[in-house]
Amino acid sequence: MWLLNRHGTRYPTQNDIGSLMNTLPSMSQQIEANHHQGRGCLRQEDLEQISNWFPPYSSRDKEQLQEVGYDELFSIGEYWRNMFPHLFNVTYDPAKFKVDYTVKNRTGQSAYHFFRGMFGEDAVGNIEFPQPYSPNFILRFYKACPRWLREVYKNNETTYKERRLFVQTEEFQSMAHAVSARLGFMHPLKPREIVAIYDECRYETAWWPARRSAWCSAFSPSDFEVMEYHQDLKYYYEDSYGHPLNSKTACRTLADLYTNMRMTVNNGVAKPQGIFYFAHDKTIFKVLAGLGLFRPPQHLKHNNFAEMRNRYWRTSFVSPFSANVAFVLYRCGLEFKVGTFFQGQPTPLKEICQGVTCRWEEISPWLNENYKTCDLSKLCMMHDEL
Repeated sequence: MWLLNRHGTRYPTQNDIGSLMNTLPSMSQQIEANHHQGRGCLRQEDLEQISNWFPPYSSRDKEQLQEVGYDELFSIGEYWRNMFPHLFNVTYDPAKFKVDYTVKNRTGQSAYHFFRGMFGEDAVGNIEFPQPYSPNFILRFYKACPRWLREVYKNNETTYKERRLFVQTEEFQSMAHAVSARLGFMHPLKPREIVAIYDECRYETAWWPARRSAWCSAFSPSDFEVMEYHQDLKYYYEDSYGHPLNSKTACRTLADLYTNMRMTVNNGVAKPQGIFYFAHDKTIFKVLAGLGLFRPPQHLKHNNFAEMRNRYWRTSFVSPFSANVAFVLYRCGLEFKVGTFFQGQPTPLKEICQGVTCRWEEISPWLNENYKTCDLSKLCMMHDEL
């Protein structure tokens, strides 16, 4: 089994913490004042929660795994142990299992809690976890790709064009007026202010799923769809099918999958029998695009929100906290097959083969082609930067 897992639920980044703390405390007081003056239509319990709101984080929490993230990864490790007990319901042996993660602390924490769920509390304390390194061309390849950084990530003119244009559409403007009126403002809030409310709503929902964040009361169900699309337009072009370079940069990750499975097929023995990688949303987005998974029938654009309303490609589905994609190599008599799992569920690779599993003879030519043509140094123009 070869697993790629996004880290678990985390606290905001330093930039997000700054934005949230600069926006929400003063806004919460203004919302309270608006309602006292007879404007706005929040329920009393939501108004009280917003009026008494205090940031549930500080700068020292930035990007760290939040407590619910511990539980998520524990559950995922437990899930795979129960799914394949002959592989994982065993005593931990470093010769049989490989683990790697990035230099970001939250990925190492995720690996620890995953192994806690898979091998148990007693065993995890004796596991020697590796030292992370950078650059990591399998798990954080995009950071080491000058061409991607230049042509995609920092290319404000083209990468974020559709998102900027969407802000000017009737759909977004209607949402902004509705949210502002609901909170009692007589003028439309700025997009960055609405994004701050939306982000706090999402974070608090992720951290405390059993209780409702009052910040979410600013949005109707249709408002949430507009805000999600606004976010999707960013990540679709920054990390997925919106730019052809995105999927190509993931070739070393897929090459690692191929070399490990090919070795097992050729030797008839799985060493290691479990490979577990912990990385980030950008890694997941690009690998899924490299596999052709969840490809929409047309590009997401600022002017096709209505047509794309039932799309499968959504950031909240494709790469939420703890998102994971796994490949399992089966031996069925004399034949080898590969099963693909997304979020633990069998997921057909429709662009490569038919059915839930692919015969090795079907998937290996595709993986081999990726392996042979993968030259990150050339693709990323690394030598041009030296």
